[in-house]
Amino acid sequence: MADARPALSVVIPTHDTRELTLRCLASLGAARADAEVIVVDDGSHDGTAEEIGRRHPSVRVLSHPSALGFTAAVNRGLLEAGGGLLFLLNSDTEVDAETLPRLVAAFGANPRLGAGGACLRYPDGRPQWSGGRAPTPAWLFALASGLPALLSALPGYRRLHPLAAEARGDVDWVSGAAMAIRRAAWEEVGPLDEGFAFYCQDLDFCLRLRSAGWEVRVVPGMLVLHHGGATIGKTSGALKARQHPGLLWTDLVRLARKHGGDEAARKTAATLRLGGRLRVLSRSAALPLVPADLRPAWREDTEAFRGALQALASAEAPRPHEAA
Repeated sequence: MADARPALSVVIPTHDTRELTLRCLASLGAARADAEVIVVDDGSHDGTAEEIGRRHPSVRVLSHPSALGFTAAVNRGLLEAGGGLLFLLNSDTEVDAETLPRLVAAFGANPRLGAGGACLRYPDGRPQWSGGRAPTPAWLFALASGLPALLSALPGYRRLHPLAAEARGDVDWVSGAAMAIRRAAWEEVGPLDEGFAFYCQDLDFCLRLRSAGWEVRVVPGMLVLHHGGATIGKTSGALKARQHPGLLWTDLVRLARKHGGDEAARKTAATLRLGGRLRVLSRSAALPLVPADLRPAWREDTEAFRGALQALASAEAPRPHEAA
């Protein structure tokens, strides 16, 4: 009897992002006919599941009565998907027409490719970080201090440090916003780690893949628009730019502990703290120069960074069960 398993399963977790989810499904277009599409509605209250049923009846919707969290929604979708390739998409993404064929071709050409990431773009066409190397102290300090945002305004900086994933070659991780996974690789290393609060589960998963001998790459021509922060931007402690430094920094500490032990976690927390303090001091000093109408938002973001610094204190405390 012929194998009824689809070649490709697309898994889209969503929480109160109905319109973005519908745009994501529409962008899959005709290519969706050859793929299994699963939406995991993680306790939404905006009628997401009902609207998908009306507009996209061929899409399979798995609903959680209450929100279990992004990673739990992802894992349920991946567990129930039947495809030999599993394509994880954030609900705030839109897929280029050539993306699915290029994804399938890339995995067909390289049997050791365990995870392939898309070349992510903002809606205005600017490139986003789509993949990179494992975090280093310099990268952690730059992240917490915000220095790259200032340096990017300097002529030539982005030629030396390109955001475009295609320019960076091989990577240790790709973004879970649009990440394709070979089923055999997923079955070997296990599901995404639900112990992370919101970030780093994709980075951790890719590091585990590489440790098991699988390759991780950004796939050229696999283009995905990513709005970014559609869910986390609504959370207390998030920045106006729809990022959450408190959750990001503490998840990075947890990642360091998992792969390097308590000493790695302490060093990561210390580096983030140094960069974070510099950021808070510089923002406080710059406040008088900020236009009056922008100062409330500036102060709110500065408080979010202060909250992230406070969160580091508890995150770096030893947790032996989280070590690798």
